[in-house]
Amino acid sequence: MSKPDFSSYSIEELLDCKQNIDKDRYPERYREILDLIALLTQDPKIKRSHDEIVFIEFCEALRDDLRITLDDNLWPILKLFSKRLRDSVPSTFQDQVCPVCSGDLHITQRFGAWEVECQTCDMVYSITERHSSI
Repeated sequence: MSKPDFSSYSIEELLDCKQNIDKDRYPERYREILDLIALLTQDPKIKRSHDEIVFIEFCEALRDDLRITLDDNLWPILKLFSKRLRDSVPSTFQDQVCPVCSGDLHITQRFGAWEVECQTCDMVYSITERHSSI
């Protein structure tokens, strides 16, 4: 099997490779991917694209973790009657930080979706819950 030419890959492709490569089997390739990402992200436009991809992937992972439980089903109703719960968010979002800058995330609910925002990075992503049928 020939070695891929990672130098011709886009930032999106490199991030995908970084996420999916077997680091133990191909440590030199993994290192090359990291080095190329570091080199490419010196360009501000590519860095912004990189940061957006990382933020979106993080938010999509949160969406996958956001499961509907009895507490989550009752939470929107209880929130209406409890001052303490009005500014609360589901446990999925608690203790999460921005994957780009490690800054605080601001979580708000708007129009049936959760808005995840990092004011430091100027990133916002809207998460709608995935409901699965049994």
